[in-house]
Amino acid sequence: MSRIFLDTNFLIDLFDRKEYAPAAKEIMDRGLRHGIEFCISFLSVANFAYILRKTERAILIGYLKDICDIFTVIPNEQNQILKATELEAPDLEDAIQYATAITNNCDCIITRNGKDFLYSEIPVLTPEGFLKLIY
Repeated sequence: MSRIFLDTNFLIDLFDRKEYAPAAKEIMDRGLRHGIEFCISFLSVANFAYILRKTERAILIGYLKDICDIFTVIPNEQNQILKATELEAPDLEDAIQYATAITNNCDCIITRNGKDFLYSEIPVLTPEGFLKLIY
């Protein structure tokens, strides 16, 4: 695996959820040592900024700059939205994330909400599941 797609909850875990941050940081450390490219969608960045909108502005701006330094931000496109509408997906936002991962040749998706990706044709792993795969 060389190109990994990270769901929005991963970003929130890494920067804002103390109980999930250690696993997210471990994924980043191990992945970067193995030359993995970590991808997120533009949608995730927008969702992240919206969810953390009550965070002090300077801190949130710092997070956004860190995100741009660390991750490959993939643009969202009309074809991804249309692909998402064709899926039997319980959550359309996750379907758009999935379509973004697929159209950008990602090897897997890391998320804590695997149940929302049952239609996936690529592996969907929890952070713990991914850590078991990479040493």
